[in-house]
Amino acid sequence: MKKQIIAAAVATSVSAIAMADISISGNANYEYFAKEDTAGFKTNYGDTEVNLFVKGKTGDTTVVANFEIDEAGTAAADTGIDVEDLYIQSKIGDIDVKAGDFASGTTALGGEIDNGSRAVNKVSLSTKVGPATVGYHVSESGGVYNTDGAAITASMNIAGVDVSIKEQSDSYTLMGAKGSIAGVNYRIENWDSDTAASDVLFYEVGTKAGGLNLSYAAIDADAASLVTEDDSSIFAQEMASSGAGKAGVDGVNQITVSTDVDGTTLTLKAGELTGIATKQDAAFYQIAAKRKLASGATINVSYDDYETHDITTGSTMTDTQVFEIDLSVAF
Repeated sequence: MKKQIIAAAVATSVSAIAMADISISGNANYEYFAKEDTAGFKTNYGDTEVNLFVKGKTGDTTVVANFEIDEAGTAAADTGIDVEDLYIQSKIGDIDVKAGDFASGTTALGGEIDNGSRAVNKVSLSTKVGPATVGYHVSESGGVYNTDGAAITASMNIAGVDVSIKEQSDSYTLMGAKGSIAGVNYRIENWDSDTAASDVLFYEVGTKAGGLNLSYAAIDADAASLVTEDDSSIFAQEMASSGAGKAGVDGVNQITVSTDVDGTTLTLKAGELTGIATKQDAAFYQIAAKRKLASGATINVSYDDYETHDITTGSTMTDTQVFEIDLSVAF
């Protein structure tokens, strides 16, 4: 009898799980680094990270909880579970609602300029007005919603060009456009700050020639420390580090060439961080090979060589070389 009760309970639980619209996905990676520089410094170390994405859905409402489980060293402060995103998406009539803790990505408008830091109890409302999508976004700061810092957005496609604008009162106006002309893809975004001499321009153009993918990307800032994005999806070396701008860097430019050889993607990135008037430009390049393995994992091997930024004019620059092996899997 006990076995029958247990079997019935298990069957009921399995049935409930089967009917619930819940999904769990994620990814994981292990990275090994070997680093040395011309000043004689040498080290090697590793990093392990697992990300879990939990999504529940009922009708037009979706609940999302994303977790990062990280081990980056031996100290207790280096390990832990970070709740990266926690939000609800739903609809109220014709209005799309997204509310909770979440951040924007590097492909979003201004994503290569601003780090899109995770906002707490952020509310985003958007709807269609004719061919345009308009939105209102406000987040909590210090336990209070600051409506003076709210942003208004609008986007639409005009003759094949995706045009976007974001206005944050008394702070900045961000405008962007992306599209394709005669096989050349482009993305351009301008951060027009309300503060004098604080504007930032980002642009990227790319095309395909034969079996090669070619692109050129650049950021030009009026001054150093204006770019806070520190996890770029484009640049091998960034203008920002740990959320703070590099003191003597006011720009970056890079050429990227990639091709596929028998299932292995080979990529070369070469460019420089441009220094302010009293600092030298710092050149860099990266060579990488990425391949999907039969096991389902992906291996990425890269070699970076870069000059140290923030070196005053006339001073000797230090070269740093980093060899990295990244084994990753998505599930």
